Amino acid sequence: MAQDVGQVKLEDSNMANYGSEEHKQMRKDAAEKEPAWKGAGNDVGVQIWRIEKFKVKHWPKDRYGEFYSGDSYIILHTMEDDEGKKSYDLHFWLGSDTSQDEAGTAAYKTVELDDLLGDEPVQYREVQGCETKKFLDMFNKVTILEGGVDSGFRAVKAKEYKPRLLHITGYKKHVQVYQVPLKPESLNDSDSFVLDAGLKLFQFNGTKSSAWEKRKANAIVDELQASRHGKVKETYIIDGIADSGSPLIDEFWNFFAGGKPNEIAAEEKIDEAPQLEFTLQHISDATGVMEIHEVCRGKLDKSKLDSNDAFILDAGTQLFIWIGNGANKQERREAFKYAGQYLKEQGRSDRLPMVTVAEGKEPPEFWAAMSGQAVGGRNTGAKQWKK
Repeated sequence: MAQDVGQVKLEDSNMANYGSEEHKQMRKDAAEKEPAWKGAGNDVGVQIWRIEKFKVKHWPKDRYGEFYSGDSYIILHTMEDDEGKKSYDLHFWLGSDTSQDEAGTAAYKTVELDDLLGDEPVQYREVQGCETKKFLDMFNKVTILEGGVDSGFRAVKAKEYKPRLLHITGYKKHVQVYQVPLKPESLNDSDSFVLDAGLKLFQFNGTKSSAWEKRKANAIVDELQASRHGKVKETYIIDGIADSGSPLIDEFWNFFAGGKPNEIAAEEKIDEAPQLEFTLQHISDATGVMEIHEVCRGKLDKSKLDSNDAFILDAGTQLFIWIGNGANKQERREAFKYAGQYLKEQGRSDRLPMVTVAEGKEPPEFWAAMSGQAVGGRNTGAKQWKK
């Protein structure tokens, strides 16, 4: 398995490239030479590129919302207000099995595109399974499959298709699809699943799965059936582990190592995320050594933000790195790195989304977090898990 994306060198990330005006101009000149950026940000909407062997390649529009766990992607969302002024959200998404080199390239090229757009975008670092709400809102459906550019993935005929298990989970329009190992441990009683066996398709609904998950699973079955032009002869819906009495149900379980288990995970959904007490952390090198210390917590005081420095707004499941207009080169360059170090010192996952925010260009969710409102992504929505 590739090295964990959390081990990506943060100094190679989007905070490492802030510097002088001359350096910015040099970076912008370099960005203009990248063929993949031609037309980037010209039109309102979403544009996606994938990193393929250190090169930036356009991702087909008919596959927007589909990602591979072994790859890294760059996603630009261009918006326009009533007065015709454009704004941008710029994400780089790292699959759980992407290589450190690919992740580093995605981070570097994200900076390059940011330079091309005049430092206007708000930048988001997304890691598979911990995506921000902003990221999820761009797509009607997010599908994450195993493999990637280095796996030699290619379309295969239905008769040759290797069975795969798709996990459908989420809330309302934020239903997501993940390819998971084809084993009983991947199932639970609270979600829906689709077993794609090529010429046969099975939909497994946990007894506590939601109507949104069931509808999305059914839509996936319909999409797969349509894409195989009538070659799929059988589809079957299985309602929970207790469903029995049909040979097709036995066939479903035969795809799993060890066959039908005695039980599957019984996870309980709860309606609200736990309450979080947000903190504001000050990053400074006034003593010659970069230091981080807490400024305030709870309902945060925006007057504590100092244009001469950088700050980390810890929103529990998401970090904002606020860069003051007067922050020096060192603070700009090291802020993202120290956000990762801050998480490490607290014993928390460095897979959390990180958002770089320039003074005067703060997105609404930054100010929402400053007032103590939850702003997280998939792991802080209305659907949470309690074992």
